[in-house]
Amino acid sequence: MSRAIDPKTATNLNSVNLQQVYEELTQTLTLPSSPSTTLLEIEILKEFHFPPGQTILKDNNFIAISKLALVQSFLFARTRLRAYQTDPSLFSSDDISSATFTILLFDPEHLTAANTRKRLLQSELQRQNSDHRTVLEQEKRTVDSLLTSRLHRHTKSPVLWSHRRWLITQYAKYGLSVEVTGDIERIVCVAGERHPRNYYAWCHARFLVNISNNNFNRGKLLEIVQTWCAQNHTDISGWSFLSFLLGRDKDAPEVIAKVLDLVESLRLSNESVWVFLPTLAAAGVMTEEAYSRFLKIQKELLEMETTAVADKAVLRRAVEWCETYRSPSADSTRLMRQLRYGWKKPLF
Repeated sequence: MSRAIDPKTATNLNSVNLQQVYEELTQTLTLPSSPSTTLLEIEILKEFHFPPGQTILKDNNFIAISKLALVQSFLFARTRLRAYQTDPSLFSSDDISSATFTILLFDPEHLTAANTRKRLLQSELQRQNSDHRTVLEQEKRTVDSLLTSRLHRHTKSPVLWSHRRWLITQYAKYGLSVEVTGDIERIVCVAGERHPRNYYAWCHARFLVNISNNNFNRGKLLEIVQTWCAQNHTDISGWSFLSFLLGRDKDAPEVIAKVLDLVESLRLSNESVWVFLPTLAAAGVMTEEAYSRFLKIQKELLEMETTAVADKAVLRRAVEWCETYRSPSADSTRLMRQLRYGWKKPLF
């Protein structure tokens, strides 16, 4: 959702009591306090989607909000946050938590709101007899609702992903585990679909894997990511994360064989797949048998009349690059390090 306000919205901003709109919105957005994995599905819709006199619709965890109501709520929430910064005793932690959530719903890059939530969470965690897991899970569900809803700017927000990363470190600080496979499937993969080539989401997936000390079901995670890549085969970020997993996995030959089956079956010639394959070949993850098949498929695609000229250029560069770095003189240690932690430069 763009933060730009059209003339009609600007005209109607002060047409109602801002506090009343804000309280209705925050009440609608309140998550159940009991432990649950249910996330909110939030959408911002134009006014003509709503019945006369209504600006918010709710069906279980699905919530639709008019842009006018969101802007009005944001203005009131921002005023409340500024007053809190002047005198924290004026409001409870729940009041400011609701205000910062409303602000982040309107502007996911509002760093002050995100940092205020961190301070509130730290205060809650330091209280005597505080249930650390419940407190952290509640905040994680709130952030995940923003990251996975159909909100284009939120799914790729560096501030929100950074906040979630900080949140995961708090789990480690208090000796609590995080479900890595579930988080990647339910949060990262969904955010990757909502916003293609989602660099921040897949970087977060790497962070989860690295911080877990291999305490997760690697086979299941490989299956999840491989399926996601097959369904989003033009998304380089997903393929890059899959190569990151395969660089340290004994099941790499089996996964590579399935990817080659997919490429051969669907005649895929897009750049994303043809960066993924030579990366594995050059890093020494691909067996000689698989590499021979890789070259065979590349040749077949080049000879097909239906392959676009641009795609043929990609196919040629892929093999040329692969032959260069697959040679015995190539620094295999450097290639594996780049495969594991990410390439600093494009392959082509």
